[in-house]
Amino acid sequence: MNLTVIIATRGRPELLLETVGHTVLNMAKPSTRLLVCVDHDDFRTLAALNRLPTDDRITCSIKPREDSRGEKYDRALTEAKADIYLPAVDYAPILTPGFDQAIVNAAQCWPDQIGIVCTPMIDEIIPGLQAITAKLAEKLGGIYSHDYPFWFIDHELMDIAAMIDRIAFVDVDVDFSKRPQKTHRLRDLWFWTLYYDAMSEERRLKARAIIDSPEFAFPEWHKAQIREYWQLVQARSLDRHGRVRAQAHLIEASRGVGGIPDEGYVRLFTKAKAKIDHMIEQQAA
Repeated sequence: MNLTVIIATRGRPELLLETVGHTVLNMAKPSTRLLVCVDHDDFRTLAALNRLPTDDRITCSIKPREDSRGEKYDRALTEAKADIYLPAVDYAPILTPGFDQAIVNAAQCWPDQIGIVCTPMIDEIIPGLQAITAKLAEKLGGIYSHDYPFWFIDHELMDIAAMIDRIAFVDVDVDFSKRPQKTHRLRDLWFWTLYYDAMSEERRLKARAIIDSPEFAFPEWHKAQIREYWQLVQARSLDRHGRVRAQAHLIEASRGVGGIPDEGYVRLFTKAKAKIDHMIEQQAA
């Protein structure tokens, strides 16, 4: 099995160079690839790409900025195809030697190659990083959801993986000490947590489709058991987002960048709002 590390970046070239430098040194497999996803208007990062380490396993993707981070990570599905994809960030180098082999080894526990492999948890729901098998990405329609302008995508993948009981862990160290104080596109947090909660049925249906598929290699008694796991997952997410909404304005004030939202954000917000409005109309009918 082959692994592709995907580093999505914007406007942080020095952190990117440090992250790629440490991470590539710890890639043990010759077949592992590292794809750096850059926006075509991120001129600071573009100017720094010639300072990336010289390693044939590193490639760069330069395209117009996508509306969602999920779409940016999905560049790898066509530009760096693999059996397992590891979405990463430009400020968190992976420090464990041979981390790629460890992830591959963990993913081989599933005969149908459907699941995610996580590094240690950073809170009660989210792992440091999570790798997704190509088979699972195919069933979900991508590596991550294309609905969200910031955050939430790793939470959604964790929820679906929990509902199908396909989460493995590896003891891989990721350095988050240089996480930036601001988050790109962070705004309207109250709305986005509400939207995530409203999409719980959609995630449940995705999980059920995987469980019921004939290639999903669990015995029927196990499938019958996990068809109800959504109740545990949903309760946990509702509790988390209730707490986030209670302090949404404080989080936005401390981590948001303010200013006028870009066109990509506006498109995602408009699409999400229309989706919720449609759900409300259906329930009222």
